[in-house]
Amino acid sequence: MQLSRREIELVVEELRPFLVPSRLQRVFEANPRRLVLQWRAPGVTHHLMIAAETDDTRLHLVERKPDQPAHPSPFTMQLRKWLHGAWLDELTVDEDDRVVRFYLRAIDPDWTPVSDDEAAPRIDLVLVAELLGRHPNLILLDNDDRIIGTATGSLLGQRDASAGAEYSPPPPPPEWADDEDVRPILQELEADGSRSDVLADYFQRSRQEREQRDLRKSLSRRLKRRVKKLRRRIGHIESDLQRIDDADEYRRRGELLQSAYGSVEPGASSVKVPDFYDEDMPEVEIPLDPACSLQENIERYFHDYRRLTRARDRVESRLLETMEMLDAAESAREELQGLESVDDLRAFAQRMEAQGILRPRSRKGRRGPRHQKPLPPYREFRSRRGRPILVGRSAKHNDALTTSVARGRDIWLHARDWAGAHVVLRMRKSDDIDGEDLLDAATLAAHFSEGRRDTAVDVTYTQAKYVRKPSNAPPGLVTHAGGSTLGVRIEKKRLQRLLDSEVELR
Repeated sequence: MQLSRREIELVVEELRPFLVPSRLQRVFEANPRRLVLQWRAPGVTHHLMIAAETDDTRLHLVERKPDQPAHPSPFTMQLRKWLHGAWLDELTVDEDDRVVRFYLRAIDPDWTPVSDDEAAPRIDLVLVAELLGRHPNLILLDNDDRIIGTATGSLLGQRDASAGAEYSPPPPPPEWADDEDVRPILQELEADGSRSDVLADYFQRSRQEREQRDLRKSLSRRLKRRVKKLRRRIGHIESDLQRIDDADEYRRRGELLQSAYGSVEPGASSVKVPDFYDEDMPEVEIPLDPACSLQENIERYFHDYRRLTRARDRVESRLLETMEMLDAAESAREELQGLESVDDLRAFAQRMEAQGILRPRSRKGRRGPRHQKPLPPYREFRSRRGRPILVGRSAKHNDALTTSVARGRDIWLHARDWAGAHVVLRMRKSDDIDGEDLLDAATLAAHFSEGRRDTAVDVTYTQAKYVRKPSNAPPGLVTHAGGSTLGVRIEKKRLQRLLDSEVELR
């Protein structure tokens, strides 16, 4: 989306009667390289848009000013300082290139009046718009053609862009460059604002088409990645189910080992026992952990059997949910093909994110104000009595919450035998544990664990001073001395009250 030199010439021809002479009232910023200048001519106000973005180089009148960012770019602030109230004396286009020059008379921003009747001195300034396709720029020059500031930090042709450097024009375009192309209708229009209207409409439609194309491509790519990830997840879950299907083998080995008492040497890595599940009772070899006693090996096999058996319902539920999500994602890919407008595509993206089919886009590249602090490593809820309950955001954040945030007298909680969040119930020095506060904190520990779908979840609790982080332990893994266990059945009303009590942290 670029204007050729001839088109720029046609637009400037139209702009002169509107803007020369006129006074610059405001500099608005659509983005750091797309500005709207508000000019006041006798009896009328005009808004001139200048775009110096890569592959979007143009200038023409627009109907309204753009929405303003919270923090304008340094170059925009420079223009506001130097050009506020400046008069436009002339507007020109270079003979052999797409360079527009605004010749202005402005009040010296460094002038300080000595007396009340002293007239403000005027200085000559030039605003240069290099509308050069892939290397556009906006440059403000003083009356000696020295650079005051630029929209970007570099100029085409390795010219010096530093403040105070003498400005030199860009290198001439290649001889083979076809720069005389012009949209057929543009040269047929009168220079009465019609050319700006046509260009504003044309570029608006072009931007919408490009936005539509880019948005559709982005959504298609995200859905494709999502489908691929879900299919991979289904493969992993099916592998887990296969291991669960083999759970009976662990029970069988544990029972067969019970006939091996007195026949296992210390440190043995296996033992042969008769297989009384087979009517011929052939001998079978069962692997052992050499570091454990026979009884410990038996208990380990039974423990693995119970663990896998308990996990079956959870893993089967995960498989069903993932398969449903895969069906929804594949249906979404088909639905995407029938969407046309940008509004429909945006609404589709929001719906996909709300349904969990697509994950919200990362905001890492969008920096907030410099004073904004990162979020703490926990989410904060309130018990019925108003006591703070802190819940770790992730395994890494669990470590920070437990080792750096929690005080020794606070109550630390975690779902027993389940991966999940560390939870801290804040306690004051003179406080005794309140049963309702403890149950509220335990409910959150159960809810923010992988066991939340179980009928009941055992939650371990102890004072935070008894919890330790072993050296070289993976994120979220801690040990604790002593502690008690509370069996929790998640009550929907209690849980909803707690979730509604979340404190917004900044």
